[in-house]
Amino acid sequence: MKEQIYDVIVVGGGAAGLMAARSAAITQQRGGRRTSVVLLEGNPKFGKKLLATGNGRCNLSNLELSIGHYHGDRELAAAVIEKFPTQRIIDEFEKMGLLCRADQEGRLYPNNLQAAAVLQALRFSCEEAQVQCVCGFLVSSITKEEKEFVLVSDSGERVRAGRCILASGGMASPRHSCSQNGYTLARELGHSIVKCLPVLVPVKSSSKLLKPLKGMRSKVYAALLADGKKVAGESGEVIFNEGALSGICIFNLSSLVGEWQRTGKLQDKAVKKLEISLDFAENYSWEELLHYLRQIKTRHSSLPGGELFSGLLNLKVGQELAKSFGIDRQRPVAGITDAELKKMTAGIKSQKFEVSGLSSFENAQVTSGGIPLSEVTVQTMESKICSGLYMAGELLHVNGDCGGYNLHWAWATGLCAGSSAAKSGCEGLGERKQC
Repeated sequence: MKEQIYDVIVVGGGAAGLMAARSAAITQQRGGRRTSVVLLEGNPKFGKKLLATGNGRCNLSNLELSIGHYHGDRELAAAVIEKFPTQRIIDEFEKMGLLCRADQEGRLYPNNLQAAAVLQALRFSCEEAQVQCVCGFLVSSITKEEKEFVLVSDSGERVRAGRCILASGGMASPRHSCSQNGYTLARELGHSIVKCLPVLVPVKSSSKLLKPLKGMRSKVYAALLADGKKVAGESGEVIFNEGALSGICIFNLSSLVGEWQRTGKLQDKAVKKLEISLDFAENYSWEELLHYLRQIKTRHSSLPGGELFSGLLNLKVGQELAKSFGIDRQRPVAGITDAELKKMTAGIKSQKFEVSGLSSFENAQVTSGGIPLSEVTVQTMESKICSGLYMAGELLHVNGDCGGYNLHWAWATGLCAGSSAAKSGCEGLGERKQC
């Protein structure tokens, strides 16, 4: 494309970028102005990562939206979440012709359960609003010359604009992303970056029990212990991998693991050791579980020891746990002592896995870290450091739990950045740092 000048340039054709471009163009039209918005994407197609979300069903948001489901600079993020509640997002998609529905846990999906429908609605809405959508334009550098941003692609193409929105995503799931150069572009314009870590990702552990349990699943209550004290917990299905624990309940704990890796602290306290404790019998107290095992021993005395938990747990998980407790698989339960039953009860109620870190960005859904919200005016998503520059989405130091919270952040910040950029110009830099 030839060098052109626009009112607004949006960098990144993912969830936040598409919403920002649409919002900017519609805001311009409402103001009676000619639409002059371009959306630049480095990939050959838009929304590659969006298509993979929610196992292809696209978990858009959550009816139980609250700032408690967010991490990072969540105190500052609260203003954005309050301004853009779930109903606002539902309304925006209904304006695009896309109907939504929620499941029993409050997770919001497109009515047809197809992520492709979400992308199509966004793309068509951008086209209706006369956004110029350009793929294969990987921005390699950005500068500000007086009141204009100058963006250059890796092939040497140039575009200019009075305002620029960075919505180029994070470092998670690189197979669905074009690059992580959004952080580089932000740095070129004066921003700092909080160290980036993968989250919503398996948590690594060196526990010997993981290898024999590899590939198995079990319903548990997972608690994160900081130096032996619980700091968070969630019910769900855990998936055992060799060298790591996975599953949604583990993913949601991974954000705190990332915080610990970054700072060495949790809840403002220094922490030396992190563990994940799994309760395989959440619905039973310690006393109730011990009573149950005693009854099994009494009523089914000839039952092989390896099958002691067969009426309670996944069969293979139960067999491996019995083995880890030192129970001979063929030994009749009649020979198990009461002291051994108490030891097994404790192990079922709290099986500990010491945390050694997080899996890689390749296995992550979201990035923790990025541009601090303290460097952004959250009412508009405009940079406090570089006038006319706006931020949206995963590039910012805010990440949410599983359940649609991260896409909600993308929609909310995209709407805010797009409308704000369209309403403002680059005049009045005042005493703010010029880039």
